[in-house]
Amino acid sequence: MVKGDYQDRARGMLVGLAVGDALGAPIEFGYYSFDIEDMGDKVFHFYDSPRGNAGEWTDDTSMALCMADSLLQNGGYDSYDMMDRFFRWVKDGYRSHDGRPADDVGNQTRLEIVKYYRDPVRHKSDPKTESAGNAPIMRLAPIIIANTFPPKENKGKIPNKDLWPLADMAVLSCRETHNSIAAECVTDLFATTLYSAILGYTKSDIISYAERGSYRGIEEYDRFWVENVDQLVNRWRNKNDGENLKDLGGYIVDAFTIGMWGFVNSDSFEDGMKKVLRLGGDVDTNGAIYGQIAGAYYGYSAIPDEWKNKVYLSEELVAIADDLLGMKECPIIRTRFEDNEYFKKPDEEYEPLQLKKKDKDPQTDSDSEEPSNIQSLGDLLKERFNKQSK
Repeated sequence: MVKGDYQDRARGMLVGLAVGDALGAPIEFGYYSFDIEDMGDKVFHFYDSPRGNAGEWTDDTSMALCMADSLLQNGGYDSYDMMDRFFRWVKDGYRSHDGRPADDVGNQTRLEIVKYYRDPVRHKSDPKTESAGNAPIMRLAPIIIANTFPPKENKGKIPNKDLWPLADMAVLSCRETHNSIAAECVTDLFATTLYSAILGYTKSDIISYAERGSYRGIEEYDRFWVENVDQLVNRWRNKNDGENLKDLGGYIVDAFTIGMWGFVNSDSFEDGMKKVLRLGGDVDTNGAIYGQIAGAYYGYSAIPDEWKNKVYLSEELVAIADDLLGMKECPIIRTRFEDNEYFKKPDEEYEPLQLKKKDKDPQTDSDSEEPSNIQSLGDLLKERFNKQSK
């Protein structure tokens, strides 16, 4: 049942992420599915655009590389280091395609970075949010590759106990920026899906793992799954449902559904990617999500040469995938979540980050503490960084 070259699959997962991100980048904003259809085959090639040079990717790949660097340099998962790298990406352009401060940060990610620098600890009393954007699954590949340890027997179902550590770490990476049940549940599902793919399971088996998750018996996840099963499974199994998936936003359930729909209803990496791109919506992230699952299933060798060779930092992406796969272990070192068994306090005390208040909103008659755009976030974090450096 299990087959294949783990290295080829690991490379395919990470490079597939970047390829989908880079193909979708020029048509990420201001384009509907009918606009994309009118562009013809152009959208299936890398080309220069106002978003960047041909083959350059966006925040999806930047955040994935931040995570990969953290895992490799720490020999495991460290919440504080992970969040610090996200901060450097926003402020300094660390792991941005152009080396400039990030200009494409998702709203929820942006707000959580601000909250982190106000207080890096996620307290037990902190409520779950309703926001469930797609960022946790667009960047997930490094977690999966680093935790891929081939089973002793390459047959049969994956034991639940082998899925739980992987799912735990994947959900932790989700909570760093999206502390919501919906985001956590879908991240669990996608992590299990990617793991079965990188191990070389058949497409039908991979789909079955996508439909069940890690079976950890978490009541909130089970309830969410029951409430959303029709929206997920039935939609990606319907070949004609592409019409109903067009031009959707960044909700994580929609993004997971689109990625799986492209995977279920295609026979090659290229064919599925083209189908996903034609749907429009949050197209770069949809492409990155599809690229991970299809890249892991078909392998790096099955990605068209133009895409895998001309995507930005193509050789480095391959090397990073190899390094992640070569990790002998990938433990959870410390987290910033008080409700987690690996919680540790930060190394140093943080002064609360004072946010500049905006004028009162005439519609709500209240003050807003959160910055309205990425520039104001960058200014605030730069101020904090300069204080720490003195």
